[in-house]
Amino acid sequence: MPDSRRRPSTRPPDARKNPAPPQRSVLPPLPAAAGLFFGLLLLNSFLVSPFLGWYDGGEMVGATVGLGISHPSGQPLFHLLGKLFLLLPARTAAWRLGLMSAACSALASVLFWFLSCRLAAASTRAASSSPLLKTWLLLLALGWSFSLPWWRYSLVPLVYALHLLLALLVLWALSLEKPGKWPLAFLILGAATVFRPTQFFALPFVVPALLWEKRKVLFQKAGGLTAALPSVVFWAAAFALGRSTLLYLPLRSSLHPAIAYADLTHPVELFRHVFALKFSKFVGGPSLFTVLEVLRQMGAHFWADLTPVGAAFLLWGAGMAWWKRESIPAFAWVGWGWGLLEMVFVLTIPFPAFESHQMLLGWVFSGFLAVLPLAFLKQSARRGRYRSAWVAVLLGLFVLAQFSSIGHLLARKGERGAQDYARNLLETMEPGALYVPSEENEYFPVVGYQQSFGFRDDVRIVEPGASPALVGAQIKECLESGRALYVTRKWALPPGWGYQARGPLLKVTRALAGSSLRKAPAVKPLVSWGGVELLGAELRPSRVEAGGKVELTYRWVRRTAGPQDSSDMVVAVFIDPQGNYWMKNGVFWLHDVHEMPEGSPAGMKPGFVYEDKRILFIPSDFPPGDYALAVGLQKQASPLERGRESFDREFYERDAYQNLDKFMGRGEDGAVVQFSAASSCSWKDGLWPVTRSPYPLADPRFVPVAGLRILPADARR
Repeated sequence: MPDSRRRPSTRPPDARKNPAPPQRSVLPPLPAAAGLFFGLLLLNSFLVSPFLGWYDGGEMVGATVGLGISHPSGQPLFHLLGKLFLLLPARTAAWRLGLMSAACSALASVLFWFLSCRLAAASTRAASSSPLLKTWLLLLALGWSFSLPWWRYSLVPLVYALHLLLALLVLWALSLEKPGKWPLAFLILGAATVFRPTQFFALPFVVPALLWEKRKVLFQKAGGLTAALPSVVFWAAAFALGRSTLLYLPLRSSLHPAIAYADLTHPVELFRHVFALKFSKFVGGPSLFTVLEVLRQMGAHFWADLTPVGAAFLLWGAGMAWWKRESIPAFAWVGWGWGLLEMVFVLTIPFPAFESHQMLLGWVFSGFLAVLPLAFLKQSARRGRYRSAWVAVLLGLFVLAQFSSIGHLLARKGERGAQDYARNLLETMEPGALYVPSEENEYFPVVGYQQSFGFRDDVRIVEPGASPALVGAQIKECLESGRALYVTRKWALPPGWGYQARGPLLKVTRALAGSSLRKAPAVKPLVSWGGVELLGAELRPSRVEAGGKVELTYRWVRRTAGPQDSSDMVVAVFIDPQGNYWMKNGVFWLHDVHEMPEGSPAGMKPGFVYEDKRILFIPSDFPPGDYALAVGLQKQASPLERGRESFDREFYERDAYQNLDKFMGRGEDGAVVQFSAASSCSWKDGLWPVTRSPYPLADPRFVPVAGLRILPADARR
């Protein structure tokens, strides 16, 4: 008789009645990652400036347009990738390469989010991450991406966004759990070390991480080292393949590109260029003062640019990194060690000036420390939503605080000073001229503008890093053929030759005979400083658009000897009808500060008129209106104060984020630097008082001598 009792069913339960919990991944969902990438790319593309900038920006644009060779280490990967972005049919070359930086930075932000999620899961030994924790880490990635040391380099045609992307790609490769991660890591690292030599700082940490992961195979098995030899060869081959972009440099050098710092077909010169061994010449060396000053500036950046919230998470995470050290994955230790070594290297720079790109990797990798407190808070907030909401609000405020700097970045987007400078400088020179600049800001914007717009291709520009033999040969050929030669520094000339000032340029000309000077008429001067008189001053044209240029003509005469004979600088500023002069970022916005004729009144023949022609460039963003040129005469600085004067040779620099103190301790003697001016007007104490003037004087050290009407800038320039 069959058993009628119910037996337990062997069939699996109905999946529709008891659905299995969904499997969570450690990584963010791809649609969210794509949204982060395109959102940041769209935002940053709006903030990218279409204009050339100071410093390396002009050079990077010019070298990429002409497929030339930029300053050491050459940056071949930037130029090759940039050439692809230049194919885009949009706006200017500067904007397209800025868009490349925006794309690199947006992808770097996605990688930062991915690596943060991996680190959070590893630190808590979790197999997956909750959507809430991923959201927190997304806010953290946004907060770090909007910090100024990262964000500002996402918007400019410079190498630093690509530099950061390559470094994060190395860490991403190390975070993988696949057999091919090591060849991939070394391939990326090979390309990165050609691009920026500081990427070599990763090797002291990548190699130990490799040995630690392979320790059982290499050291705990008989014949492990011999068996691993093919893998080592494969890793080395991947590294060499990545470094194959190095071949760009000698290949382009052999074709003599428009921008090339040296003949890199020679192995020694190629080695020096790639490793940047003979790039910058510094005055002095690092000292305790410079080290302490750079550390102070670093600390100020971490406190101000991260806000107290970000700094608190960073300090908390540093403590947790030691507590959780056994569960921290290798890629995080590599990143922290790499970034710390880069920051220590900055301390070797022998001038007390600090720029945030010098510690960009350390800045970004420190953000992984903030991941650890968030993972801990997520674990401890499981009892309710109250604590989770507070963490989300705090992170949201952190992102908003970082995002608030967008107004400043919008203002920088319209900065056209470098581009105006380059255009006006090229327009000043005669056809077929040879231009020999001495400093990077006299070269980079000019060559960048020439290459980007094909403007004044007849002017030949010599890069400052060229060998003296090459420069000498070009100068000799220029003078023998009767072409114009322009320089920016005075050097000893053969008898019969002299200099003629043309704005910030010096034109090498045949020296004028003494008989060309004419006797000074017996007329009342515009202004007198003892025995030094200014007979007249003219501005042509008297109406000019912002972004244009005007020619100033001073007529000086030295009547008698006096204390003012030691003066070496004319200080001229433009004042509005209320007598106010404009300043921007702590310096005079529009000025004409230059040497006296013959260097000082002591070198002028008494009773003769000396005509001093000047060219002044008007910044595009200078407020339109009516202005008066007010002139003063500077006292000569004592020998102990040389190099610390309130005024130095004129230089067209308008970027608030470039520390002007850097130029006080860098470069050859007499390098062009920007003068500083304190808002307290203490700089006026260095001027001679006026002894005679037909005008009523509001300030006894300045006299208005000519008028100028500045019109709004032409937007089509």
